[in-house]
Amino acid sequence: MAMKENFISMAPDEESGAKVSVIDNNKTLLIDQFTTDVESGNPEFIEDIQSMDDAFARFQPKVNVTFTDAEGGAVDETLKFNEMRDFSADGGKGNLVKNSEFLSATKSQVDMNVKIRKSIEQNRKLRDMLKDADSKAELKEMLEAMLAELENNK
Repeated sequence: MAMKENFISMAPDEESGAKVSVIDNNKTLLIDQFTTDVESGNPEFIEDIQSMDDAFARFQPKVNVTFTDAEGGAVDETLKFNEMRDFSADGGKGNLVKNSEFLSATKSQVDMNVKIRKSIEQNRKLRDMLKDADSKAELKEMLEAMLAELENNK
């Protein structure tokens, strides 16, 4: 049998004789340890896992990560994975973001900033006001006063 370009393709499994599926050249295979509680030594051989759901239920993969917030501080979080979709970021719409408090909050801030920017771009008067330094300073003072009033009324 000739060796193909992809080292994983058509490699027979010695025990079962099954062949591994070909991975397309435009795909990425990520192999990593997603649990922190792995015991050293000989791993336990588990035969009753028949599906990905069984594997997730048995191993309950999770990983401790440290994010850096906007101020440069560290935010520790444990990401848990219950299905393959939990690894998907999908442009901020995937389960990875939804299942993480830090990533969800960050996405909300980014979405709010995008909305504000679009509003400014669509509002000609506000856009012209922000071009003039004096008008910009007045607007800033007004917004700061409104913010202070809102904070005092908590």
